[in-house]
Amino acid sequence: MRLPRVLEPLRHRDFRLLWTGQTISRFGNFIYFVALPFQILALGGSPVQLGLSAAISTGTMVTFLLLGGAIVDRLPRRRIILASDFASGCVVAAISVLGLSGALRIEHLYVASAFYGMTAAFFQPAMTAIIPELVPAQVLQSGNAINGLSFQSARVAGPVVGGLIVAGAGPPVAFAMDAATYFVSFIALWLARPPLREPGPAAPFLQQVRAGIAFTFSLPWLWITIAIFAFANLGIAGPTIVALPLLVRDVLHADARVYGAIGTAVGAGQICGTFLSGQFPVRRTGLVMYVWAILAGVAVAAYGLVAALPDIFFFAFAQGLSFVGFGILWDTLLQRHVPREMLGRVSSVDGFGSILLLPIGPLIFAAVVERVGPEGAFVIGGGLSAALCFAALAVRSIRDLE
Repeated sequence: MRLPRVLEPLRHRDFRLLWTGQTISRFGNFIYFVALPFQILALGGSPVQLGLSAAISTGTMVTFLLLGGAIVDRLPRRRIILASDFASGCVVAAISVLGLSGALRIEHLYVASAFYGMTAAFFQPAMTAIIPELVPAQVLQSGNAINGLSFQSARVAGPVVGGLIVAGAGPPVAFAMDAATYFVSFIALWLARPPLREPGPAAPFLQQVRAGIAFTFSLPWLWITIAIFAFANLGIAGPTIVALPLLVRDVLHADARVYGAIGTAVGAGQICGTFLSGQFPVRRTGLVMYVWAILAGVAVAAYGLVAALPDIFFFAFAQGLSFVGFGILWDTLLQRHVPREMLGRVSSVDGFGSILLLPIGPLIFAAVVERVGPEGAFVIGGGLSAALCFAALAVRSIRDLE
């Protein structure tokens, strides 16, 4: 029986094991992301402290990303992902134990956020770089789409389950479930046996990092997009991290269950975007990619313009649809235009630039929330992102990118 094109990569055993483990782990991550802000609020945290947790995570990730990309190009990508899963499971399990014993403090959550950012700096370029090793080139776009489906499926189920657990049993139980999913993911990938990859020629780390940066700046569409999304991502992530819990609690007068349901609506949109992107090849990649990005910014701004249920669920769906539509096309461009031996480094440069401003984003939007409220924060952030992405269409190398 012939599978739909988007599901073709699942015929390959090692990719299937990676996909299964990461789907389970990402499910746990979304439970964690629901539990974290409500745990901080339960400990008496303020909007600034909500923002500081995210700032610590992204700041640590920025610090280690370029180093992470160089290491990913020197070591087996599978080994890096395994180490990340195991270490993350141990840290989240420790947070759960502290919470269940009544000894948890906000400072402990800051430490966990720092560790999460550090492991993500190695994990993310490793995930981008390992997919071309596990699937044939002719189904690479579908491989990125189905990898995205792992994330989106988890996003549909994880926030709802997380909201129910947080509301019914408390955040520490949610942290324990997240820890267990990391260990399941570790076992799944440990069973995989991807082909051995010859490491690149030995060279000093700084020389390898410089080579990755130089290649990035040799392609205008690549470095311009990274620069634009340094600001566009700030406009999306800042209000989502800081303003959304407060919008739910103070404007919608709801609890963690509604917060989780909004995340689920985003995930449902991402699943639809995955099947659209994975099933239909795109020729004018740059143009289509940025239309998706503009839609994402408009959807985020609409959170604040309407600020009512059930409309927010519709905008969350549109945000997820457009976000994944952009992301799948972007990952495929990198994997097709960047030499495989440099893919980890260029992916890390991409990640570094894209999140460069995120450590200050939550702090900026915490101040914005205190001044104009959570609704105003969404309008400002989403409007900024949409305007920047619209301006990018004036760049010919982006419009003509195929």
